[in-house]
Amino acid sequence: MKLRGAFALVGGLWLSVLPSCALTSKGTAVEPRFFSPDFSEPSAPAGPPGAAPLELRLGRMESASHLEERMAYRVHASELGYSDDRRWSERPEEYLRRALERELFERSNIRRVLSGAATTLDVELTAFEEVRGERPRVRLALIFRLHDDRQVALERSIVVERPLEPDGNEDHAQRVATALGLALAKAAAEVGAEVVSQLRAQPAVNTAVAADQGG
Repeated sequence: MKLRGAFALVGGLWLSVLPSCALTSKGTAVEPRFFSPDFSEPSAPAGPPGAAPLELRLGRMESASHLEERMAYRVHASELGYSDDRRWSERPEEYLRRALERELFERSNIRRVLSGAATTLDVELTAFEEVRGERPRVRLALIFRLHDDRQVALERSIVVERPLEPDGNEDHAQRVATALGLALAKAAAEVGAEVVSQLRAQPAVNTAVAADQGG
């Protein structure tokens, strides 16, 4: 009986050591890879000759709290996942800011306002993700507001989706980055077109208001 008790005691001590060994053993380290979307597109034509220069302040550029450096993927409308080994080199809203700066101030030749009263553009990025399932694609969504110090003149939501073809010989994460870059360029172009149209309409509206007040 004493021998059996000794074996039981040794066995219990050995089992108690196993979990601590498992906790202290080093697992395989995750080495992240970093990606950035390429949103280069052919230059858009400038405004019509002789047109008065448009002016704009680029205001807040924000993203939803779930958007971060880790690349996000959606497997269901209510389920979002992240890739620990695939990350963006910057936060997604920084890519959006640069895409809009290129679209508005380089391609559309809008004058950037730095101080004083001016029409301001605020943008919130609400989706920047891969969508998995039967129809693999990427999805970008944003909300933008064009306003002055008193009121919002224009508020729109934009959603851009692009399909993901079979991987082939190309890295899957790189294909996602490329597709989101194209979606980013398209979204920036749509925002730019709406902003230019609104800014061009403002002088006519202001003139009409002044005429009514004078009459």
